[in-house]
Amino acid sequence: MKIIIGSLTYPLANGVTTSINASVDGFLAAGHRVIIIAPRYDDLGKVRPEHYPVSSSEISRWFLSALHKKERLFSATRAVREIRAIVDNFQPDAFWLHTLTWAPNAFEKVMRQSGHPNVLTYHTLVEDYARMYAGEIGAWLLRNRSRRVANMMDAVITPSAVIAKKLSSYGVKKNIEVIPTGIKIPEKSYTKKEIAERFHIPADSTVLLYVGRISREKNITKLIQMTEPILKGGKTVLLLVGPGDLIETQDLARKLGVGRQVICTGALSKEDTQKIYGASDVFVFASQTETQGLVIGEAMLAGLPVVALDSPIQPEIYPENVAVVVRDERQFASSIQSILADDKQRQTMTTTAKKFVEDNFSVEGMISKQIALFERLVG
Repeated sequence: MKIIIGSLTYPLANGVTTSINASVDGFLAAGHRVIIIAPRYDDLGKVRPEHYPVSSSEISRWFLSALHKKERLFSATRAVREIRAIVDNFQPDAFWLHTLTWAPNAFEKVMRQSGHPNVLTYHTLVEDYARMYAGEIGAWLLRNRSRRVANMMDAVITPSAVIAKKLSSYGVKKNIEVIPTGIKIPEKSYTKKEIAERFHIPADSTVLLYVGRISREKNITKLIQMTEPILKGGKTVLLLVGPGDLIETQDLARKLGVGRQVICTGALSKEDTQKIYGASDVFVFASQTETQGLVIGEAMLAGLPVVALDSPIQPEIYPENVAVVVRDERQFASSIQSILADDKQRQTMTTTAKKFVEDNFSVEGMISKQIALFERLVG
């Protein structure tokens, strides 16, 4: 088969890019051909042979950076012509959309006119994101947009059952396949000494790790506030790994009196990021907008205990026996201290968690389900 993928955020460091790369690698290994179309990010360029950057909109570049400080771009109007030329040359059997926003993008327009099977992977809870930035009107618009786009597809993929149920509640009638993104991390990790030297922290520090975008929708403010009692002790640091609102986050940490204990690394390479898990002490997470939360699974695979706020995906992605689930924000800091103080409980939980991820979120399982879906549509 020949599959053409469209994304507005590729190749930015995020879960969508991780998912796309894993799928492309798996499809190629199985003998299929895949290409990826995305707006051109000037500082990133073409990151793999299958990647085809197209023109991005200067208006959206200004709007997103000035008003929302977002890295996501939209394809320019002229990108429709560029994408059609790529499609004519590649002659795909199916189109696979990985980004849904408030308006149709260039890839979506070409896809709808192609006459070939259309598939949507619904990676992002856009209703919740819209509510944060545009209130209930924004949430309503994105719910309706999600329903319309999903119902135009031949198939819809969600990474978790809770998101499939949410789409159904919007009025999506098309077949929804739950296919979790497969998770894999490098076997080798950094040592505590290496990350201490790299991020200029004392070698004997207790490291609380967060990986992901540093932004409002990831509940970063709440995460800092909940860990503040531990951070003020001086022996613990909160390492925030990822791109986003770094200046605002550091300003907040300083106002709370923990500016020296909160370290924002900025964006790192995927492999570099994953090697940090094994050199940390606890993985902490507060986001309420996840569709799967790949970083939680990565932490578990690395043998890192997870302390996370309760969320819609919790029963499916981090059950009580594999993570410390916090339902009362006031207990977040004490929950971290408890798991650090109990070696036996921590060992039991991390061993169980690693097996849970291996059993439920394998890359091989993801690829076989995705290929089977496309073979049914193309066949």
